[in-house]
Amino acid sequence: MAAADRGQLRELWRIRDFRVLLLSRLVSNLGNGITPVALSFGVLGLEGGNGRSLSIVNGAHMVALVVFMLVGGVVADRFGRCRTVGGSDIIGSFIVGTAAWLLISGRATVLLLATTGFLLGALHAMWQPAYRGILPMMVPREMLQAANAANGIIANSTYLLGAAIAGVLVSAFGSGWAIMVDAVSFLVAGVLVWGLRHLDERVVTDRSQSMLVQLREGWQEFVSRQWLVVTVVSMSLFFLAFEAFQAVIAPVQMKEALGGARDLGFMMAAWGAGGFIGMSAAVRLRPKRPMLAAWSIMPVHAAWMFALAVPAPLPVLMLAAVVSGMAIDLSFTWFGTTLQTQVPEDVISRVGSFDALGVALFGPVGLVFAGPLVDSIGASTTSTIAGVVALVSGAAPLVFASVRRLESVV
Repeated sequence: MAAADRGQLRELWRIRDFRVLLLSRLVSNLGNGITPVALSFGVLGLEGGNGRSLSIVNGAHMVALVVFMLVGGVVADRFGRCRTVGGSDIIGSFIVGTAAWLLISGRATVLLLATTGFLLGALHAMWQPAYRGILPMMVPREMLQAANAANGIIANSTYLLGAAIAGVLVSAFGSGWAIMVDAVSFLVAGVLVWGLRHLDERVVTDRSQSMLVQLREGWQEFVSRQWLVVTVVSMSLFFLAFEAFQAVIAPVQMKEALGGARDLGFMMAAWGAGGFIGMSAAVRLRPKRPMLAAWSIMPVHAAWMFALAVPAPLPVLMLAAVVSGMAIDLSFTWFGTTLQTQVPEDVISRVGSFDALGVALFGPVGLVFAGPLVDSIGASTTSTIAGVVALVSGAAPLVFASVRRLESVV
């Protein structure tokens, strides 16, 4: 890493609020790495649990994201981003704890887990656009990419740790106790971010306007940028395939053709490791045209889906997961920094909510159809279809000049 990059990271580390935010991500993402594996095998372990059951539980979470995302963007800009993030995590800890208790006590059903998933999805819809707007309130503009990368490094490092131990926790203690770890991490992270709510005073939003007027203002800022609209549409299609792949296709294929929860945990840990590498590279890689660079590497995700379709041996799957993790986190860092620097600070959460809505919009569709497809045509064929969708949607934005020519302003 160049001396200038190390110097910028040292400057960031001197910012107390930034250190607190990083600590919250460290704690939170430890649990986030555990739960996807634990919940998948918890659902599959229910009486009659199958791919369709996974689609219902994960789909409920995604539907809530879509329904409440735009409201979340307005709430974050209107009432405070740190308050929104901290409050969502604190409330979310009790919802995750309820899901864990249901599994531990043997009372869990697909309907009950889908209900907790829906409630958590509604909170996530508040959390996501709010979190995107916190860093611009906290660090100088010229340090945003390094801050985004450092935030991602911490998040992916602990996700890696969580995913690595998830299979062991599930095998040793059961899915419920593994998910209970996530509930505790939610609570600790929420309390930490709640302590940063003094930052909310730095962005003043006119509360005399109705929430509908503020939503319309965010929409106008969004549609006035063609590169952003193109990116969101393509990301929506990409995540149709990617969410289905991670939440339904991969767990079923791992259970039926490979080593079950343990191998799924290793593969997801490899994906987290790839993200760590990508975020580390993002500290120093500052392309003049960030969206061109981001979309040039997005099509590589299809290789992971095609490899699982074979299915390839675990080491090959882990290598493909590493490459996918590198590409998605590097490109998302460039995209996130571009959004934060190209959009006025007081509407970042609202504009970000349209972005997040677009990304989440097709997720429930993929999840709803993935389970029945896996059950009817098999996980291998379904994974191949997902790979084709990811390949096409990942390359399509490069057709647009507004994407290729957009230049960085930092």
